[in-house]
Amino acid sequence: MHIRLVVARLWICVVLLAPAVSNAQIDVQGTLLSADGHPMAMAHVVVSNGPTDTTIIAQADRLGRYSLSVNQVGGYGMYALGVHHETLTMPLILTGRNEVELHIRLRASAPAASADSLYVVAEGVHRMQPTGDGRYVARVRATADTLAYRIRFGEAAGEFSSDILNSGTAQDRYVFNRSGPFWDRETDYYSVVDAAAGQELQILYNPTHVPMPGGGPAVGSSPAEIAQVANIYLASQEAKRELGENSGNFIDFVLSARRIRRGMKRQLDAHTSPLVRQGLMMQYFDVSAPLIGGGRLAREAIAEIPADSPLWSYEAWSLTGASNLIYRLNEKADDDDLIDAYVRRVIEEHPDPGVRLQFLYFGVNRAHYVEDEKTKWEYYSMIQYSHGDSRQAEWLRRDYDPDRQLQSGNPVPEFAFVSFEDSTVTLTDRSLRRSVYLLDFWGTWCAPCIEEIPALERVYAAYNDRGFEILSIAFLDTAADIEAFREDRYPMPWLHARVSRQDDSRIRDLFEITSFPRPVLVSESGIILAIDDQLRGGGLESAVQAAYAVSE
Repeated sequence: MHIRLVVARLWICVVLLAPAVSNAQIDVQGTLLSADGHPMAMAHVVVSNGPTDTTIIAQADRLGRYSLSVNQVGGYGMYALGVHHETLTMPLILTGRNEVELHIRLRASAPAASADSLYVVAEGVHRMQPTGDGRYVARVRATADTLAYRIRFGEAAGEFSSDILNSGTAQDRYVFNRSGPFWDRETDYYSVVDAAAGQELQILYNPTHVPMPGGGPAVGSSPAEIAQVANIYLASQEAKRELGENSGNFIDFVLSARRIRRGMKRQLDAHTSPLVRQGLMMQYFDVSAPLIGGGRLAREAIAEIPADSPLWSYEAWSLTGASNLIYRLNEKADDDDLIDAYVRRVIEEHPDPGVRLQFLYFGVNRAHYVEDEKTKWEYYSMIQYSHGDSRQAEWLRRDYDPDRQLQSGNPVPEFAFVSFEDSTVTLTDRSLRRSVYLLDFWGTWCAPCIEEIPALERVYAAYNDRGFEILSIAFLDTAADIEAFREDRYPMPWLHARVSRQDDSRIRDLFEITSFPRPVLVSESGIILAIDDQLRGGGLESAVQAAYAVSE
């Protein structure tokens, strides 16, 4: 504890000595247009985060023009939204010019044109009926002087997925939900119809009034670097979409990834702009991380991307974007001294506290992995002092705090899971106390979890006749997901349970889960024997063997 207090005082100095950021106002103006190049009925640009906690919303006028101002240079996240169009998510990198032109064309979203069923979402959910002329209709009773509604396409969303919602084609006006979230599958625009309280309204939907998907999105700017960087990230999003579509076929996935990586490498060789090269390098490793190779380029990227690069701010826009990317660079570079020095420079030099937070989080986990206890507790203290209310700080407390519940020698938390095979059976910590057992927190979507299944099967086969049991608890999965996985991939012939959406947070808190898989080996008296990395790879078999050797 004394060490942490000393380091926390040192961190105060780091914060005070962080480089100042220019306060020159930067004016951004341009156009936000539809897929066919015309103004939309309603459209907005949203700028958020960056060197300071920023949220700026600008509405495009009837000609599609918008303008906004930010007070600091740096990297920001931008959403561009329009009625009946896909939300465009992109970086806005401002490095010093006082006036910027930024022109954006969106891509149309028209899933309703081929939908089998449509629903009006307002005052409940109302199925629309075809009118026979290509339109759909539903009758909805208003409870106030206006009715705000959206259209849902297809059947209801699953337990762990979002509805696909869009605005309608019949309204007196549109209303923009300024609170966001801007980025998910639900549109942020509502169609609003004027009414009288109690009036029954006929809501018509005409798919021909919705623009069909075509080209785009497209971004242009002056200075050109802003659009060049944005288009790198847009191309990366398309590449990830393609890889996701090919994920079910390993050969197609590898071929696509290699083609995408070669294309990005050619772009990298062709560009001399430092900012553009930084964006290309970052996305190169974000997209091609599953492929082997890239060590030399990773080391070049670490040397070329400045510790205070504004692109790290955009990477840190998502909860783990920057920490995941530096992890990938670390994995490819295979140079401990290079990575350690770079991480420290970013923590000390980057003006964005969100970036420093994610590098501290990575730094703690890396130091733990290489058994550098001094650096681990130094960074741990920094993050708890300066970012103590962050998700990352909470995750680290769950993983490393000396007083955490989930660690060897402590009793396993009391639990009760409904058996997946028989809903009349409840599996509890007490009902399993007949022998050594493993709690396996996993998901069919989790590649590292699936990699561990052969080891689980070997240990189960070797020790089940001695009473050893496994209880696999699936997260973010439907019953159909689990059944299909066990039928098509691995039978997993042991106990199973499934965590519902409403119980997800409670179970994560109870078992201090920050990542998957999370294996927990428990003794026949209910004491935790080993956890996490101690049980990965060949660790499970060794731990189970040791547990039975002690009991004998």
